[in-house]
Amino acid sequence: MTTEKRDEIEALIARVALGDQAAFSRLYDATSGKLLAICLRVLNERAAAEDAMQEVYVKVWKNAD
Repeated sequence: MTTEKRDEIEALIARVALGDQAAFSRLYDATSGKLLAICLRVLNERAAAEDAMQEVYVKVWKNAD
């Protein structure tokens, strides 16, 4: 990941901490593909990977601050 991309994600997380739903959507768009791939690799089952991914984003929304 480039420094620019990492900075963008950090900025989005900071905005999510303020309750910015648009930032959360952009964060999801920027990270969900890679996160799903990681979950699939670890869990080897699509449904379980999708459940794990959902849990991650719920935790990000609730704990971004």
